[in-house]
Amino acid sequence: MAHDRDMRLTRIEDMIRRLLRRQAEPHIAKALGKMHAAEVAQIFSHLITEEREAAFRSVRNPKHRAHILTECDQHIGRELLEPLSNEAIAALIEELGSDDARYLLEMLPEERQAEVVGLMGAKETEALQDMMAYPPDSAGSIMTDSYVALHENTTVEEAIAQLRRASQEVEYIFYVYVVDDERYLRGVISLRQLLLGKPSQKLCDVMTPNVWRVNVLADQEHVAHLISRYNILAIPVVDEAGVLVGLVTVDDVLDVMRDEATEDILKMAGTHYTEEITSLSAFRLAWVRLPWLTVSWLGSLISAYFISQFSNELAKVLALAAFIPVINGTAGNVGAQGVAIMVRGLATGKVHPKGWFRTVLRQVAVGLILGTCFGILLYGLALWQYPDVRLLGLIVGLSISISVVTSATLSSFLPFVLHFLRLDPALMTGPFVTTCMDLVSVLVYFNIARFFLTMSG
Repeated sequence: MAHDRDMRLTRIEDMIRRLLRRQAEPHIAKALGKMHAAEVAQIFSHLITEEREAAFRSVRNPKHRAHILTECDQHIGRELLEPLSNEAIAALIEELGSDDARYLLEMLPEERQAEVVGLMGAKETEALQDMMAYPPDSAGSIMTDSYVALHENTTVEEAIAQLRRASQEVEYIFYVYVVDDERYLRGVISLRQLLLGKPSQKLCDVMTPNVWRVNVLADQEHVAHLISRYNILAIPVVDEAGVLVGLVTVDDVLDVMRDEATEDILKMAGTHYTEEITSLSAFRLAWVRLPWLTVSWLGSLISAYFISQFSNELAKVLALAAFIPVINGTAGNVGAQGVAIMVRGLATGKVHPKGWFRTVLRQVAVGLILGTCFGILLYGLALWQYPDVRLLGLIVGLSISISVVTSATLSSFLPFVLHFLRLDPALMTGPFVTTCMDLVSVLVYFNIARFFLTMSG
């Protein structure tokens, strides 16, 4: 099904290109006008800048244009907004809810943001200024002011009537939030509860009082975890006093989870979290990747230096050199896997820092099992390949076992240390663990080799 959908978008993309070459704007407008904004944004991501701008100009419906921009990556949105006048941008923003409006506004340079906000109505300006005041990546920065909140003394019959009227203005009605005279959040009612309630019942008698809520300054990743963990469609946002100020919906959370996962993956790979292959120049892409690659390069040089210090052992048993890549590579891969598991576990809340000792102990046990397996395999391989080299099987088997156990321990323990130090484990652990394990495995291997070769005379 997904494959059919991709093929459909590919065919539409080819059609848009043909229509652009013929300058058939009415046909482009008709084709894009029938599509979901997310699909249009996906097609735009495969067009070159000139094609994108021409196709976007063909879209006439202001609401559709605005929603297409909110579905685009920021670098594409900036390209499409740049040629528009401030008045046109203000008109597009007024078509959106507050959360999407902020996303659109953040695509503009700061000086232009102020100019656009100044062109909007007083109500929209106040809402946007309030939202822009919240820190990036906070619940306040992704919440929407499009929700239904009714007084606790409202009857079920009155609430249903108000919902019908509000449906023209409120984009998503998942729940009805119940507030008091001061707009303090008292409870929540699902649409099912509302429909099954007696018409004369007050909302305070029907509502669920213990409602999940988040502070307006809560980290957006924490909000995403709550919605994901408890399978709710939206979560209310309150200020320090408990006053209801907004709502974070599941569609915004999906964007957060995607962005956070992308950020973690890029950091663990030793690149900058803002790196985007479609938005940065080759020079910039190389520059943001250079620092951690330099760390790995220096680590490799240090490993080469350590190897040179064991030239006597290599001279005695040249076959030792053949197993260096196997031991280094296995230890490095075990470390990379361990880091990925731990960092993602900490990010999703499935691994809790308070249970660090038990978690590390379990990873050490995993390392022991893997180390034993690889040690036995490498021991047998060394005996089969080099039957005349005494003790080689024991040296390589023991070395890979110790290296794997060390790698598993380091990769599980280090993320906790960085977490306790309030450093980002995703940024620090990937290249660091790989470099460390290269050094550790080389030292372990050749020191074991030196010990046994010395013992054997």
